[in-house]
Amino acid sequence: MPISAPSLGDEEDSRDPRFQDDDLYESESLAFPGLTPVQAEAVLKRLGAGVVEKLALVEGIGWQARIESVQGGVEIHFRAHDELIDDLLRRCEQQAEREA
Repeated sequence: MPISAPSLGDEEDSRDPRFQDDDLYESESLAFPGLTPVQAEAVLKRLGAGVVEKLALVEGIGWQARIESVQGGVEIHFRAHDELIDDLLRRCEQQAEREA
């Protein structure tokens, strides 16, 4: 998942070093009690994500998020470029507060 190059999901991705360097990415999870998967997907779309798998996985430039239903809400698992993760988490929390 590179910062500025699209993944076409084909064999070229496996040879492109921008899709291989896991050292540049961090993972983090946030819990949002009271938020539904539909609301979580809407929040992530407002942050610039495109839907890969309806109500489960979205991707933005340099990041992706998996939505997991949990008791009483959702948990969002982020994987993002190390330069994006802090801002992405902050903006997601802000948007989720507005959505709830």
